[in-house]
Amino acid sequence: MDMHSLERFEGPSRYAGNELNAVHKDWGGRFRVALSYPDLYEVGMSSHGIQILYHLLNAIDNVVVERAFAPFHDLEAWLRRHQVPLFSLESRQPLGSFDVIAFSLGTELTYTNLLNMLDLARLPIRSEDRSDWPIIIAGGSCTFNPEPMSAFVDVFGIGDGEDLFPEIVRSLAASRAAGSGRSLALETLAHEVEGVYVPSLYKTRPALGAAPYVVAEPSSSGTPATVRKRIVESLDDAFAPVNPIVPYRELVHDRGVIELFRGCVRGCRFCEAGISYRPTRERSLASIQQQLEQLVANTGYEEVGLLSLSSTDYSDLPGLVKLVRAYREEHKVSISFPSLRMENFPGYLADEIKQDREGSLTFAIEAGSQRLRDVINKNITEESIFETLRTVFGKGWHLVKFYFMFGLPTETDEDLDAMVDLVSRITTFGKGFRRDIAINLSINPFVPRPDTPFQWCAQDTPQSYDAKIDHLRKGFRAIKGKLHIEFGDPRISFLEGFLSRGDRRVGSVIETAWRAGAKFDAWRESFRFDVWQRAIASSKVDPADFLYRSIPFESELPWQVIDAGVSMDFLRQEYESARKGERLPTCRETGCHACGIQEYLNPCPTSELIRATNP
Repeated sequence: MDMHSLERFEGPSRYAGNELNAVHKDWGGRFRVALSYPDLYEVGMSSHGIQILYHLLNAIDNVVVERAFAPFHDLEAWLRRHQVPLFSLESRQPLGSFDVIAFSLGTELTYTNLLNMLDLARLPIRSEDRSDWPIIIAGGSCTFNPEPMSAFVDVFGIGDGEDLFPEIVRSLAASRAAGSGRSLALETLAHEVEGVYVPSLYKTRPALGAAPYVVAEPSSSGTPATVRKRIVESLDDAFAPVNPIVPYRELVHDRGVIELFRGCVRGCRFCEAGISYRPTRERSLASIQQQLEQLVANTGYEEVGLLSLSSTDYSDLPGLVKLVRAYREEHKVSISFPSLRMENFPGYLADEIKQDREGSLTFAIEAGSQRLRDVINKNITEESIFETLRTVFGKGWHLVKFYFMFGLPTETDEDLDAMVDLVSRITTFGKGFRRDIAINLSINPFVPRPDTPFQWCAQDTPQSYDAKIDHLRKGFRAIKGKLHIEFGDPRISFLEGFLSRGDRRVGSVIETAWRAGAKFDAWRESFRFDVWQRAIASSKVDPADFLYRSIPFESELPWQVIDAGVSMDFLRQEYESARKGERLPTCRETGCHACGIQEYLNPCPTSELIRATNP
């Protein structure tokens, strides 16, 4: 398809390629990797992980890496009508002609898009039906429970990818060069590279402990019983993309990115990312400054975001703000601090952010009552909430956004009422500074995630969530002022819970839903809950098994084949603490909590941050 042909489709720049800093390598004698994100271009190109792996793997001389994203409905229809296979952006080669297709799975709602892309590439969607190359790989946060997608993906890469994925590619390239078939290549990979899960080397059996699941175990003695995640020990020594691709079109996150740190010291009990990205590893100020200079010079970006789960937890925040201020003043580049926390939001940071934007600030409070915040280990007191807002409103902001959840473990109507009461008092408090204070609320259903202390908890039904939304709406109607509220869709949360907590049998439901038209499930205008309902009804899988009943501690779990780095004993202790309403301070405050990550890196890198902040 030539460039002029793309003009007939919505957003033709999604498929054009040839952006600034795109890499074009000759295919001759090279191992070919298609790096894919199963969503639209503007979503996939916002992924920092995609930028890392694209440039990191292209730096290997005998490897060529190109990109492919999910085509939107109009291009998909054209490809099917004209029997043209899905192609890469760089060379327009069919995906089926690559040696590896590597997908990044950041959300369960892209699962059907992955199947759709395989089908558009004219490849069998099930691993067992593919007798030849390419090898289908998946990485990303969703791989910590790979079982629902294990029928379709040949290899899952677990954990940080900077060291892992070059090892995977080199192993497969060596097998390909030696003339090995896919089965031998996969077996060699699983035995030689830590952090690799190859589902075909595992069989399933009923779970022990009266749990209605199936779990995976090795089919032979040479295969690891559990796959340990890979961890990059030092961010300063890890590869960072200082010459990222600069797209022609606006992205979901349209700016340069520097990873401030990876992991989080907070330990919120609902947060899967806080577990899967442990331990906390920071980038030094010297490294941040060097990346800033190279990134801006290589891209021309006028805005750079500092990526982290909690930017105000950086151990030398005053030094970081000083660096940012000096660079901004010299180069006129906006540098943003996302992921702000209310319990440690200093006034000097408020001043710095004010220099870059006049719009809004966003904070995650999560629960309205102190009791429930203690249950989820969200260490925010009401005093810190209003102290931070005193700073924020006092510096002149008039628009503040808050994230809340509902359906949390142990939640009662009193906790929902406490959310309404807190927002009401925040609104009144803000009007004491400015009459035009506006509050935006994003209130989302809670989903108990694998590898968290709440993995044993039941999830509310969509009907229960709907009732709670009605309860909250009635309460918020009494608040006078500029209040905008967005509720997350309980049906989407149902699907997220079903797919994130499922076992290998859920794969058949995913396939049935895709064949009935499910795709772009993360996009509200495309999400078809009725299709998923019919797919589940026609299967032998009961969603109540995964969602609506508590799981006994002694039960085996579908995702136990993956070792996320935090021990089951620690998660059980945290669950019991949650039931008692007991908070766990950060390890930065009280020292190591022996969560289990020391089995990977000892001493834990977070301990270095403790010494840096508490000499």
